[in-house]
Formats: sequence, structure tokens, C-alpha cells
Amino acid sequence: MTRLRQSFAICACITAFAALGVQTTLAQAQATQAGNSQASGAPAKNKARSSAPVPAPAEPVIRFESMNEGQPGGDRLSIPRQIAAVIVAQDNPPPKLVVDFGSHQGEFLEAFMERIPTAHGQWTEPVTKSEEIARRRLARFGDRVTYVIGCPSRAISDGCVPRNADVIITSWVSIHQPIKGINKVYKLAAAQLPPGGWFINLDHITVSDRAWQQRLDAARTEFHAKAEGPGPHLKTPAPNLDEQIAAFKAAGFDVDVAWRSFTTVLFVARKRR
Repeated sequence: MTRLRQSFAICACITAFAALGVQTTLAQAQATQAGNSQASGAPAKNKARSSAPVPAPAEPVIRFESMNEGQPGGDRLSIPRQIAAVIVAQDNPPPKLVVDFGSHQGEFLEAFMERIPTAHGQWTEPVTKSEEIARRRLARFGDRVTYVIGCPSRAISDGCVPRNADVIITSWVSIHQPIKGINKVYKLAAAQLPPGGWFINLDHITVSDRAWQQRLDAARTEFHAKAEGPGPHLKTPAPNLDEQIAAFKAAGFDVDVAWRSFTTVLFVARKRR
């Protein structure tokens, strides 16, 4: 009888240990499953979900966007604009204030603001028509850009260009001013720039041979924007290359043609020291 009781006791112990083992194994399996769920990103059972808002994706930065709606490939004159900025950026110390008069949609100023991150820029237009587009184009530069209404017909005699400008840039002076007016603009710019200051103009020229003028103008539309800046304000043709260079030199600038494509020319001029 004693041996029978001992046998029952041994069986009871074995059963208890077996049950404990099953519970331990089950607990381990549940813990492992929970760990795998958390590692894979799935929320653990009975665990509160995070209420933190998911940040919205940042809007992509659009660089050198075309000013002509529906034109693919971006700004087709961004290369000469960037060339001008690269040339000026070599100054040491770099310029502090870049003023763009006749800024239109801010295409030229964009190149300088991007290339010279320590510079402040001024967008300048005689009307507000393009200001909204310019502000969108230049928004990524924040308070580094100010917006001024002035300089009608590409003239700078109304005080629209600050006296402390290191660099003055513009485009298409020849569609607003005949050669006499261009000479005046260049002289006014030279009078207020410091020695070594820069004046840069992306402009059109006329070639002497009418047949060549027609060929070049027709070919230009295949590679350039259909419209380069606002439409012509003058009935007279743009000055030729020699007249433009002579106007720069008469105003006190050393000048060179940094880029030319057909009848579109980038003049880069530096005031003599």
C-alpha cells in the first residue's frame, strides 16, 4: 500500500512538472510572437497607438523654372545667368548686395541667390504684374530677397537701385531704350557702383546683314524660349555688338562677352578701379 501511494505521488509530480513546462513554453511563444510583431512594425496587442501627427512631405524645390507657361525643359537661358553668377562669385569677399532691375519673374536674380548664399538680393520691377510669380520662384531664399517697385523702362535714375549695391544685373535693356538711353543707363550704373563693382546685362543685338539677322532669329526660337522677357517697347532695332561694347567702355567699365547664342548676348562688365 505504501508503494502504491508512492507511485501516485511520483505520477502527480511528473504531471505538475509537465504542465509547468507547457505553460512556460506557451508564455515563451507568446513573448516571441509579440517581439516579432513589434520588430516588423505591427502594433503589440493591447498597446496604445501613437497619436503623433505624421509630417507632410516637403514640397519639391523648383529651380530655374521656365517663365513661359507650358514650355518643357525649364529656363532655357539659365546657363548664361548661372555663368554670370559664377564669374561674380569668385570675388573675395563675395558681394553683399545684388540688385536686379527689370527683374520680370526673378529668373536672373535666382541664379545669383543660389550661387552666392551670403548675398542679399533686390527684385525690382516697374509694375506688380510679375511679382507673385517672382515671389514663388524666390521663396526658398526667404528674407534674403526684398521686392521694390521702380526703374520704369529700365532706367535707374529714380533711386530704385540702392547706392550700396555691389552688383547690378538686368536683362533686355535694348527693348526699352535706344542706344542713347542705353549709354545713360550704363553711366548711371557706373556712377553709383564702387570700384570693382559689376554691371551685367543679358540682351539682344542686331547684326548688320539683314539676311543673317533673319536666319539667326529663326534659329534662336528652336533653342531659346519663344519669348525672352517682355515684348519690345521700341520700333527701332537693338544696337549691334560694337555699339553695346562702346557704351560700356564709355561709362567706365571693362567689358567682355561671356556668352553668346545667336543674337542673345551676355555682357559682363566691371567698373575700373
